[in-house]
Amino acid sequence: MPRLKIIVGESLASLSFAPKIVWIFFFGTSLQLAFLQPYIQLIPGERANVFSGLLCAITLGAILIFSPKAIKKQPFEVSISIVLALLMVLSGLFSSTPGSSSARGFVILASGLGGFWSARALITSDNSQRIFLWFSFIMLAGILLLSLISYLFAGNVHHFLDANPHTLADRILLLWFAPLALLLGRAGPARIVAAVLLMVSYLLFYLSDLRSVVIIPVVLCLLAFWFGALRFKYLVVFFLLLGAIIMFFFQHLPREKIGKEFEPAYYRVENYPFSWHIALQHPLLGIGLWAPREKFLKNYEIKYPYCTRQEFVDSVSTIRSSENIFLTFMAELGFPFLILYVFALAILFIRLVARVTAPSQACVIPPLALLLPLTGALLHFQVLDGLFHPQISWFFHLLLGLIPTRLARREGL
Repeated sequence: MPRLKIIVGESLASLSFAPKIVWIFFFGTSLQLAFLQPYIQLIPGERANVFSGLLCAITLGAILIFSPKAIKKQPFEVSISIVLALLMVLSGLFSSTPGSSSARGFVILASGLGGFWSARALITSDNSQRIFLWFSFIMLAGILLLSLISYLFAGNVHHFLDANPHTLADRILLLWFAPLALLLGRAGPARIVAAVLLMVSYLLFYLSDLRSVVIIPVVLCLLAFWFGALRFKYLVVFFLLLGAIIMFFFQHLPREKIGKEFEPAYYRVENYPFSWHIALQHPLLGIGLWAPREKFLKNYEIKYPYCTRQEFVDSVSTIRSSENIFLTFMAELGFPFLILYVFALAILFIRLVARVTAPSQACVIPPLALLLPLTGALLHFQVLDGLFHPQISWFFHLLLGLIPTRLARREGL
């Protein structure tokens, strides 16, 4: 840690005034999104976290003003960012709820573009990656500590950090890149501390009663084994250990969370055909983010056998999203936005997998340390509209922005 302080101090001291301001905005925004403090409701009655979105927008603005060269080097990604932003703005304007839809669109755009271009503009050298790695490591340790304190004093892991255990769990999953980078690229005490953070994280997943995040690490172990980062004997040990924990977990879940009539289960399953039904009626711009969906039930037949029509109607009027980010984008933003966003994700993941499978190279953040948490987040997005939340969208797109491009050069802080 003393060496880290020296690195940070020397690096920041070498910068001129304007880049220092950008880094201060970046650190401040990341801290606010990690802990959601302070939290200010800027628009009364609006559920979107506009305050955090505004911080992301300010950071993005600072990058556009003070670090324009880094952005100009990526014209293809700039073009995709502009088109996605335009489609989201138009969707909000033509929605039946233009105010609320536009507010949510602003938050998604600001956090997504702010996170992605922060990585592209600021975290480009070994030195800056090292700073960001340890900064994220410390943030993760702080989140885990507060989560444990929350469980001890409030009876749940998210009380002091978030309104929803899903969004807290996703934040932890994404910040796993920091301990994973240390495990994959370092030796000595740092690896021990990193392993401890991962184990504490999994304990919190267990205490959260969230089925998805308890299972996702099993998939990530398989992925690590597939890419040669985990030996077969260790994979067997992890499978036996995690298998026993998961069996115990499901045996002791509250009965209402495992019954066939559990609301999130039937609601999420039914939203595959229902979201498609909505999207076919508004294919270009969707119905707008968080727009009411009840009118689309008139000519719709329920497919899931374990719920009544009235139950699904009540759920649609309360939840007002698909609880799957890709289905939500399809229904609320339209096919062009969904196709372009999935295309951009696919390109970035192809580049990342190519880096993972390339001959071993010394790097501060190993590519696999990015691939595993990003994959975990995508799996979690199948049961969560994760990108609606700036505290998730910022870190998700930050990690995407750390994926190198062919034109990327190791320069800057």
